[in-house]
Amino acid sequence: MSTIQHLSQRDDKKDQEVEMIEDKSGPDLTSLDARDTTPVVETCFEGYTLEETQAMSKKLVRSIDFRVLPILILLFLLNILDRNNIANAKVAGMATDLKFGNLDYNNAVLFLFIGYVGMQIPAGFILAKIPPTFFLTGAVCVWGVVSMCCGFIHTIPQMLALRFLVGVAEAPFFPGALLILSSFYTRKELAVRIAIMYSGNSLSNCFGGLLAAAIISGLQGKGGLAGWRWLFILEGAVTVFVGASIYFVLPSYPSKTKFFTEEQRRLAIWRTTQDANGEPDEGGEKSLIKGAKLVLKDWKIVMLIFQQMFISCSQSFSYFFPSIVKSLGYDSQKTLLLTAPPYLFAFMASVGVAISSSKMEERALHIAIPMLISTIGNALVIALPKSNVAGRYTAMFMLTLGSYCAFNLSFAWLASTIPRPRIKRAAALSLVNGLANASHFFSPYFFPESDAPKYIPGGSALAGFSFMVAVCAITIKYVLKGQNRKMDRLDSEDKPYTGSLEGVPKGYRFMT
Repeated sequence: MSTIQHLSQRDDKKDQEVEMIEDKSGPDLTSLDARDTTPVVETCFEGYTLEETQAMSKKLVRSIDFRVLPILILLFLLNILDRNNIANAKVAGMATDLKFGNLDYNNAVLFLFIGYVGMQIPAGFILAKIPPTFFLTGAVCVWGVVSMCCGFIHTIPQMLALRFLVGVAEAPFFPGALLILSSFYTRKELAVRIAIMYSGNSLSNCFGGLLAAAIISGLQGKGGLAGWRWLFILEGAVTVFVGASIYFVLPSYPSKTKFFTEEQRRLAIWRTTQDANGEPDEGGEKSLIKGAKLVLKDWKIVMLIFQQMFISCSQSFSYFFPSIVKSLGYDSQKTLLLTAPPYLFAFMASVGVAISSSKMEERALHIAIPMLISTIGNALVIALPKSNVAGRYTAMFMLTLGSYCAFNLSFAWLASTIPRPRIKRAAALSLVNGLANASHFFSPYFFPESDAPKYIPGGSALAGFSFMVAVCAITIKYVLKGQNRKMDRLDSEDKPYTGSLEGVPKGYRFMT
């Protein structure tokens, strides 16, 4: 049994009286120096027993799972739906109607990410100053309106301008959502929740194809508009409605959560504080510039940025997946339907891998192994003969697997590697999300129409990036193990954490 510590303050004094109830087999803590400023890790919450604390915590997590997580999943689903619907519109006649040349579609994908990456740092500044919920819901409504406007364009420049604005509006969502999640969940809980939220990506692509097939076939010619135009209009309208609706129900931080009781708010803050070895995540430095400086001094984050960039590159097939599937020889309607099963498979695999990662408290192998499977899948798609439809379609399941399993775990790994302060974590999430997505400045050109139907250069590039993710994950694992050993040594010598370990609470150890 671990030691139970009760802290009580005496009147107006700041001195703390520490009572300890020890298991006979536990360490002797009675010699704790009163001058020791190391944060105290408590086993129990406000005098409750260990069993009561665990029961209260379980109930609280269940409440968060049902009240916060579903909202973020829905918003992320809409985020990806409005971002990727251009891929379905392309095979449904948009390219013909707008007279796209060889690289016009690739440019449209690029312009979205110019806006997306360019807005990351400004979005980070805003997230550091105002509640994430306010900013996120406003962004959702804006990108929904802009997406609707894509249904009324008639020229390629109009498409490029609107795709740029969609990227600007979508930029705050993912770092803001991760900031909210990391404020409610502990490290062990976070990976599964990010995986579940990120499942909105694969689910959106899965149902996006089915929904596109239904809208395009059902509304083709209605009101004098082509089916692909209705796709943008209807999906954008749903996004605006949902964005306006969730403002009143999505909390920003535990201390501001209305559906918690006062005791639950204190418990929620206590849980994340204890998860960071007793160092609170409230108050302190508010400048995002300060947070960015802390990030840039931490070379571990640079490695995670490269890993995330490689994952983003390996996932760039999603903007061309309908075109890749169409290389099997089916018409547009069947192609859109066939895009769904690989994404559904990726969704189920990503949740399973995240649960396994959480239970084993391991990150690197849970990223590396799926990415190696994706490496093989990409190679098979381009190596198998065009006549081998079943083999190539099976390989498409494999290529979707890795990046969707790795992406959410990589972000969870990042969040748990920056436990404190919150401003550093907010800056890191914005920087990593922005710089990782900078890979899309060149990845849209992996699949030009001139390389159809097998897209050999693009498939080869994706295989290479998938393999590099696996290499990065294993490298980071052993680097973090070295950092843990260094912290063990500094603790034994009673020395402070400096350099790349600055901001890490005493006694904290990185997941590998």
